[in-house]
Amino acid sequence: MDDHATLHAVGDGFLAVPEAERDSGRWGTVCLTDADGIPIPLRDITAGRAVALTATPLPDTDSITLPVKRELLGVGAAFTTIASVKGRRATGVGVRPANGRLTDWLFPPTAGRLLGRRVRLEVHVAWPACTCGALTAPGNVTRMAAP
Repeated sequence: MDDHATLHAVGDGFLAVPEAERDSGRWGTVCLTDADGIPIPLRDITAGRAVALTATPLPDTDSITLPVKRELLGVGAAFTTIASVKGRRATGVGVRPANGRLTDWLFPPTAGRLLGRRVRLEVHVAWPACTCGALTAPGNVTRMAAP
């Protein structure tokens, strides 16, 4: 991840939540797939670094259109993991919150709303250090402490 860039693209694709995340209730990682549900590779991220993970809806091939607005999925220490999506091996990306909670590492309502939608995943240097200034989410993100 380039420390001097304000946006750090992880990948574009259809947002998926690995089965293990749903089963455990952790909601800590997401994956991207192509239109056929096949996991797609993600760009490298710096694991352990404090980041804000965001998703921005992209134009889709169906008639359903979401506003093109970057949404915060979660804030914490970045990590990647091997996951499973529809029985296929995938790379999951997520954030581990600093407060040590065991569930809801990402914001489930945001992830759920964007599930199956074509999005661009991005990591931003944890707020307020990221200069893009575009992050909005449940709660006051501008006052969240970096993990």
